[in-house]
Amino acid sequence: MSKLGPYASYDKETGFHPHPLHDNINYVGSFERLNVDVRGVIHVGMWDFVEHYCYSKLVGDKVIGVEANEFVFDTMSKPIADRCGYLSFNECVYSEDGLEKQFYLANDCSTLNPVAYSNHLSMKLAGGNFVNVITKKLSTLIQENNIDMNQYDFLNIDAEGAELEILKGFEDHIKYINMIFIETSLNDRNNTGATHEAIAQWLVERGFKLAEMSDSYQQEGWGDSIFLRNNRELEPFNKEKYLLK
Repeated sequence: MSKLGPYASYDKETGFHPHPLHDNINYVGSFERLNVDVRGVIHVGMWDFVEHYCYSKLVGDKVIGVEANEFVFDTMSKPIADRCGYLSFNECVYSEDGLEKQFYLANDCSTLNPVAYSNHLSMKLAGGNFVNVITKKLSTLIQENNIDMNQYDFLNIDAEGAELEILKGFEDHIKYINMIFIETSLNDRNNTGATHEAIAQWLVERGFKLAEMSDSYQQEGWGDSIFLRNNRELEPFNKEKYLLK
C-alpha cells in the first residue's frame, strides 16, 4: 500500500486483496480512480516488493523491478519477482552512467545520499554502513536488455531523495510513460535539492500534470504524488478485464 492507497482495485467482482489484513475490503485503486488503464510497470526501489499484489492483478507479469541494495535484492526483491515472473535487476540507477557512489544501508530507507541529512534518517544512517556501487541510467538498462517500452507505461520511483536524478537518467524513454508515482517532499527533507516543486516542474516540462498528492504532505511535509501525461489522450480504465471469470 502507498500513502494514496492500493494501485489496483479490490472488490467482490474483481477479487479481494489476498493479504488477510485486507480481505473483504473494497478498494478503488489509483488507476480506476484516475480512469487510466495500464499495460506494464517499471518500479525503482523494490525493497520487499509488497506492490506485487497490485501489479500482478493489473498487468500480470509485465513488471520490471530495480533494486540497488544487493543483499535486499538477493534475499527479498528477486525471489518475489521470480515467483511472479517479473524482470528484475540489481542496479543503482541514476542520472549518469559509470559513477562510483557510496550506497548507504538503512533498511527500507537505504540511499545514495550521505549523512548530511535530515532528522528522519539520521539515526538509521548513524552507523555509516555503506557499499560501493556503480551507477547506471535507467535508459541504459532498458537499452542493454532490449526491453520493449511499448509494453510499459507506469513508472514508480521510491529512492529516498534520488528520484529526480533517476528521472533524468530515464529521459530518453519517458515518452512511453503515462503515469508516474513518486515520493517527494515539500522541504527537501533529503537535502538533495529535489523538492516536490522541482520534480513537478521537471515533469510538467515533459508533458505531465500533477493529479494527486497524499494527505501526508499537510502534516509531515512529504508523501506520494501521482503525475499523469497531459499531452496525449490516455486509454481509459477497463474494469471488464479484471472481472472474475
